[in-house]
Amino acid sequence: MIPATAPETLPSGWDDALSSAFEILLSGKPAGDPTARYGVYHASETFDEFLFPNLWATPDTLADRKPRPLPDAEEYPFSPFAWRFDLSKSLFCFDPELLAGRGPWGDGGHKGPRPFDDAFVAGLRAVSSLGEDGEALVYGAELGPLLGRHGIDLTNKRSKKLNGWLAVLLRVATDGTLTDAMRAATFTERGPDHLVSVREVPRPRSADERWEEKLSTVTYPGLRDHLRMLCRTQDDARSEGGFYCGTDYWPSTDVLEAVGCSLVAGWEFGESQAGTAVVPLPDEPGAH
Repeated sequence: MIPATAPETLPSGWDDALSSAFEILLSGKPAGDPTARYGVYHASETFDEFLFPNLWATPDTLADRKPRPLPDAEEYPFSPFAWRFDLSKSLFCFDPELLAGRGPWGDGGHKGPRPFDDAFVAGLRAVSSLGEDGEALVYGAELGPLLGRHGIDLTNKRSKKLNGWLAVLLRVATDGTLTDAMRAATFTERGPDHLVSVREVPRPRSADERWEEKLSTVTYPGLRDHLRMLCRTQDDARSEGGFYCGTDYWPSTDVLEAVGCSLVAGWEFGESQAGTAVVPLPDEPGAH
């Protein structure tokens, strides 16, 4: 821990403050393989509703490992648009009814015919993991070439009807360490000059009672207030900040279990419309 009087501008003080704060949030360090690699995934129902057509959803871009920001950045506290994403390691989730061509996608269904054929579905199943409800999960690195081979264009306005049926869990670009994953998930990766102040929200309140006392030991005042905003009650987090669910349950990202992930830390935003999860990374095709 750094002393309370330590200058906030000292890099060593900042790193020490973060390390101590992360141990508080994680109740110590996670048990398991000390050589494990960690990542961060973000899911958003609101984003999925307007996902397509999308200019970055090309075969080449989806397979590209270069981290990139998403367009149409919005500046607000704890905005996911502050992150850079690795689309090649992001997971795309195909609804089972879409793949089977039934329900709204079947004969007489209001969605009309699927925008791909059975050959694409067969190719997708060959490279995907199967979710609990039958959804197919595929990494961007595998989906990109598959789209190219079958001539499927997700940048075309006709792909709009896939919204809500083809969802994405965006992989935040990090270096594989738990520290960097926690920096991204807590929006502290840009340093002490980018902390969210309680003055930036209309109705600042305290953290969840469970976390208020624990976070009081964070000696860096700006960081303490920033994390309090990420550890609010579920009711308060509906309007500002986030609810820290730890490992109690998956925050809109439970399909990650289908690819072998376990939850290390999770945050829920809004009325459960969005969630962020820190996970140990399984082996991913073409990802490492």
